[in-house]
Amino acid sequence: MRLVPIEYAREGNFLAQPLFNDNGQILLSKGVMLNNRLIFKIKEAGFLYLYINDNKDEEVINDVIKPEIRQKAIVSIKKIYSAIAQENGINSQKRLNDTVTDLKNMIDGIVDEMFAEKSIMIQLVDIRNLDNYTYSHSVNVAILSLVIGISYGLNKNDLYDLALGALLHDIGKMFIPENLLKKPGALTIDEFNIVQEHSLRGFNYMKDELNINARSRIISLQHHEKVDGTGYPYKLKDKEINLFSKIVSIADVYDGLTSDRIYRKAIPVHEALEYIMGGCGRLFDFNLVQAFVKKVVPYPIGTFIKLSNDVIGIVENVNLDFPLRPTVKIIKEKGKICSEYIIDLTKENTIVVEDIVYNI
Repeated sequence: MRLVPIEYAREGNFLAQPLFNDNGQILLSKGVMLNNRLIFKIKEAGFLYLYINDNKDEEVINDVIKPEIRQKAIVSIKKIYSAIAQENGINSQKRLNDTVTDLKNMIDGIVDEMFAEKSIMIQLVDIRNLDNYTYSHSVNVAILSLVIGISYGLNKNDLYDLALGALLHDIGKMFIPENLLKKPGALTIDEFNIVQEHSLRGFNYMKDELNINARSRIISLQHHEKVDGTGYPYKLKDKEINLFSKIVSIADVYDGLTSDRIYRKAIPVHEALEYIMGGCGRLFDFNLVQAFVKKVVPYPIGTFIKLSNDVIGIVENVNLDFPLRPTVKIIKEKGKICSEYIIDLTKENTIVVEDIVYNI
């Protein structure tokens, strides 16, 4: 199973992960054989990447949580945003509080499921269309934050509060003009200052209108703070920043980098991971980055990669202690098919992965 840009999907490929619409309903099921008409429809629906199998019986990688649970969480977040937008009177406030209660109950189930699987690894990026970015991003940030929190050793009560705050970390964007959030070009200084207001607006809204505890809502306020004091809104440094906010900061940036946006395409997981590692101790907390990078698999089994010695291979095994250095079955040398052989990059220190290959 491998992730490919939609332009690399071909007739005869099999869909390795289902595609969902904005309401959490399945558009295309796992295992469907693609043809040109379906590929066109997928493009038309706004999907820029797919997980495919070249053969129907290839190994399928499981997500951190079940796809149906992920979609239910996305729908729940969407309901909260909708309830806020329609807020008007007692009935509306009750509907909003009921929706938040439902979300908390769902979080309990997600935390319990993930906490039981301590060896959980992040091997997939979420496939979504551009229109559904806000809701999918909120859920992804929560899931990634839980993976970091579990790796860091947080207890269940901590994880419940972390997940709730992560799910609602961007709720302040409800109060920012949509044309700024979806602007395809660079923001002006004044526009960026307005967008930055979402941190404080979200925090104040949760404090005044929602039954959200202080440990969860502080995440909205601080998730753009950086440990070197260059973040916003208050330019806090290191120990001044809440632990949960530091965790969500990493998850937020990672998911943003690996997601398609209106103004740019997603970057590969290994590049996003290198960015996070490059910001270790400067933008992000050192210990939390160390906990995170051990849980991300940038080259899942089945990925075609090019190595620095000018060979192309397919990832055969992930070395969990060194996820940037997988075991690779070489299938091509200097542009030509070759006799297959294995390279374990943990034992070949002079060879590195140069890039992911989508078409061999």
